Amino acid sequence: WGENWFYQNYDVWTNERLLTFTPRDVVDSRSRRRLMAADDDFNHIDIARGAKRIQDAGGLVNLGAHGQLQGLGAHWEMWTFVQGGMTPLEALAVGTINGAKYLGLDRDLGSLEPGKLADLVVLDANPLDDITHSDDIAMVMLNGRLYDAATLTEVAPRERERLPLPWERGRRR
Repeated sequence: WGENWFYQNYDVWTNERLLTFTPRDVVDSRSRRRLMAADDDFNHIDIARGAKRIQDAGGLVNLGAHGQLQGLGAHWEMWTFVQGGMTPLEALAVGTINGAKYLGLDRDLGSLEPGKLADLVVLDANPLDDITHSDDIAMVMLNGRLYDAATLTEVAPRERERLPLPWERGRRR
C-alpha cells in the first residue's frame, strides 16, 4: 500500500510544513519507525498502472487519498500515478479537473478559466518537471483570500494571523 512506501522512502517526520499543521505525535507515530520492505512488496505502483490503463481506455481517474495523513496524501497519490506511468500533467489532472468532472462541477471548478472559482495554489517549483514539486506550495488562494502556505497567515486582501490550531492551544510544539 502506497502510504507505507512513502513512509519508508521519505523522512516524513522532518517535514516542517507538515509539522506546522499536524501534531508531531501523529506524524511521529506513523513515520519514525519505518517498515523496511522490498519495493516489490508494495502494490501501489501496480494499482497506478491499472489506473493508467483505465485512463488510456477513456475512463476518468480521480484522486482518492483517504486522509490518513492530511496534507501529503493527495500529493503522494499523484506521485504514485506518475510512478505507474502517467505524465505529471496527467497526474495533476487527476488531482484537479477529473474530480470536478466526476462530480459534474467542471463548469465551476477544477481548472483556471474565466468565470470559474479560483481556489488555487502557487508553487515554488514546476511539478511538470518533477511531480514531487506538487507539495512545494508558496501560497494558497481560497475564496478570494491569499494565504502564506507555510503559516496560513492571510496576506491579501488584508493581513491577518491565523488562529492557533487545537493542539497548539496551551501546548508547545
